[in-house]
Amino acid sequence: MSTTFKIKLLNPRSSDTNILGMEPTWQVQPTEYRISRLSKAFSWYNYFYGKKDARDMIVNYLEAHDRKADVRLLKGIPDSAIRLTTGWLCRMSMVGLELHDAEQLKLQNQLREILDSKQNEVAEVTDESAVNRPNIQDRLREKASECNGELDGMFDEFMLSGAKMTADFKPVTIMRGLNVAPQMISQILDNWKRKLSEFEAVVEGKDAQLVEAYSYLSKIQLRNVIKFCEAVVNDCGAYVQIKKVERKPRKVKAVPPEKRAAKFKMQAEFAELKLKSQPAASLVDKTEAWLYDSKKRKLIHLVADSHTQSFTVKNNSVIGFSTVETVQKTLRKPAEQLKGIVGAGKPAARKAFKDINTTETAWNARGTENLIILKSW
Repeated sequence: MSTTFKIKLLNPRSSDTNILGMEPTWQVQPTEYRISRLSKAFSWYNYFYGKKDARDMIVNYLEAHDRKADVRLLKGIPDSAIRLTTGWLCRMSMVGLELHDAEQLKLQNQLREILDSKQNEVAEVTDESAVNRPNIQDRLREKASECNGELDGMFDEFMLSGAKMTADFKPVTIMRGLNVAPQMISQILDNWKRKLSEFEAVVEGKDAQLVEAYSYLSKIQLRNVIKFCEAVVNDCGAYVQIKKVERKPRKVKAVPPEKRAAKFKMQAEFAELKLKSQPAASLVDKTEAWLYDSKKRKLIHLVADSHTQSFTVKNNSVIGFSTVETVQKTLRKPAEQLKGIVGAGKPAARKAFKDINTTETAWNARGTENLIILKSW
């Protein structure tokens, strides 16, 4: 196998190589701190190279292993389907890194996923204009696919780091950087929900094959992997909320809270429990609120999303709230339990809500004629 393949740096600057060094070499195999050294190498390639370079590296690897048919197949695959870390691993293998069995298996699985993305396309296309002129939906799907690939790459780096959660892993920054259409987020969300379900099954030990497949991960690492998947799922919801808030294309004259909340349905008072509602306008630009559904006996804790930092009202819906932290609970003794909320400050109200021993459920964020606004901040 040849190891003479070379690629020029995209923008070679002496100051960069002085700081980051030249391309990692593997004359001495990394037996100690292997994960750390591989992660550092990935970071080096991420800085200097992009998708097209990763494709070239994969092509060179396939050619060196006499996989000419796969090289031809790869030519018809869009850049969005190319996983960066796959290219980096191919390159590292070509310049001397001896892959362990698990690493070699992972590389082959990633190559197969990339090549299968072409084989799974519809073979018969009769309308040539449809091939040459992709429509808006095609472009939106491709952008979502590219985002999925980048998130998979981030997950690869996370696994190579020893599955250690750090502030560097921010899935929402990838979504924002690629400006994924909110209506396409469900494609990403479904993918990561499946991953989350799979790793939860490993922890529960219900599937012997899955347990065996991930036996190389410790219990702490498995918990961190689940946290990573949950972070992606949560950020998908946060991203949709961000895009709703950012939807207005230009700055407009400030609309008074009373006008913004004019269409929001609510119940003025609930005589049975002597409750009087705050006006709907009190929900505008707030960070936290307590609501009560007098018909279903549901106490709702409304919390602003950490990215938007406040919620507001649009027509008959609250927007900009956290889909994770905003929950509701059924009150068994509302007259007693509401006292711990209405007359308490923020910390005391949160504690009283936490002590309510009923199941938390999501809230649909829509006003009703049975909704009392107890308080807001």
